[in-house]
Amino acid sequence: MAGGPDRVRVVLTRSGGLLGRPVSRGLDTADLSAEAAAQLRHLVEEVREGSAGAADPPAGSSSGVDRFVYTLEIHRAGERLTRTFTEAVPAELRPLVDLLRGAPRLPPGRPVR
Repeated sequence: MAGGPDRVRVVLTRSGGLLGRPVSRGLDTADLSAEAAAQLRHLVEEVREGSAGAADPPAGSSSGVDRFVYTLEIHRAGERLTRTFTEAVPAELRPLVDLLRGAPRLPPGRPVR
């Protein structure tokens, strides 16, 4: 399964805020139980369907020096979807972002493979 077509890897990076240090959290279906992997795939599919016509807001459209900026990266079957947003989290992304907020932290600079 590690390199299989059903593998999904998702990384949420939060940057900005008072200190500006990026914090990344991620999940990989290759590292999850069958049930947790199925849940992740389902949430990713909902994001992909909801993102078909969605556009990220232009940079700087949300004012606030100390605001967090989030970058969501989804890697699936050779495809890569990236969404960047500020608070508040868009409704179509909220369930996946909520799951990722409890995911393990990734070391700084760790590439997604």
